[in-house]
Amino acid sequence: MGQYGNQPDFGTRAAEVTPIGDNFATGQKLNSAALYIGTGGTLVCNVVGNDPNSNDTIYTTFKNIPDGTFFPVIVDYVFASDGGDDATTCSDIIALY
Repeated sequence: MGQYGNQPDFGTRAAEVTPIGDNFATGQKLNSAALYIGTGGTLVCNVVGNDPNSNDTIYTTFKNIPDGTFFPVIVDYVFASDGGDDATTCSDIIALY
């Protein structure tokens, strides 16, 4: 994924993702994955690059993701919610590496 010289342009590993938690301590660490979204909706995630020790917001919410979407944003976490109004409604999520 991406434009890295030593990285292939296709996934070589896949893992199912279940959205859990609402922060770095309770979420599942994905270690920089692109996503396939089987059943669309809202996705609350942490885009790679946010530091858990900084004051930066850790949540990025994507809305209206259609079913069967290859989602090429590289993420470290998919959260069940942002601890507030937004919750992940997407399901059948696959992490691609």
